[in-house]
Amino acid sequence: MSILPDFSLKHPSTIEQAVAAIRTDPAGRFIAGGTDLIANMRRGLVDARTLIDLTGIMELRELDADAKGLRIGSAVTLREMTGNADLRVRYGAIAQACEAIAGPGHRAAATVGGNLCLDTRCLYYNQSEWWRKSNNYCLKYKGKICHVAPQGNRCRAAFSGDLAPALMVHDAEVDVAGPEGRRRFALRALYREDGADHLTLAPGEFVVAIHIPPGNPSALLSAYAKIRIRGAIDFPLAGVAVACETAVCRSRWR
Repeated sequence: MSILPDFSLKHPSTIEQAVAAIRTDPAGRFIAGGTDLIANMRRGLVDARTLIDLTGIMELRELDADAKGLRIGSAVTLREMTGNADLRVRYGAIAQACEAIAGPGHRAAATVGGNLCLDTRCLYYNQSEWWRKSNNYCLKYKGKICHVAPQGNRCRAAFSGDLAPALMVHDAEVDVAGPEGRRRFALRALYREDGADHLTLAPGEFVVAIHIPPGNPSALLSAYAKIRIRGAIDFPLAGVAVACETAVCRSRWR
């Protein structure tokens, strides 16, 4: 990796201040744990002269369950998620997905919103600048060809977040904010099948919270598992989450 380039850091304390900061500097990037963004900046994949730190916004740090369901702020860390006893009992797939991400040191800093918005990964993309330049770059960054599928016209870099499928089986919705205001929609609509542009966030938008609708989570069994090269720390080659109503599962297991 190269030396981390110089950048300025802004510390908004409200969502409105964060939106104002990105409106002032549209080329800026939002950061929380930074476990993915900082690495990509050192590789020369992200050129951001301004970083907007979201961790000081208390609304993004809240993890609450009430009559309206479960609300997970985007700046809640993965360690906080795995340490929540109620989450482990009632939302098995979500807790298991959090525990499967990276290592303990990463989970202490990495956030829910960061894992949902991870950049896509590829052998030809996640490399140093000199390596990528020697291969004439790729379709995702500066190049004109996808080295994975040279005859195609679509980037095949893969999304590697663990939390998204686990949240989706619990019918999660995402709340985002940006210069055009706030909106809320099904989490699955946050993604599209394009490795070079896989998020449907509008310019300047960031994830505020995840909402899981009210119901009876004790009547639902869910689990998450992934295939990876190493037994720990690695990104998933494939991740699968499933959910089943308890009564249906028991009747089928008899």
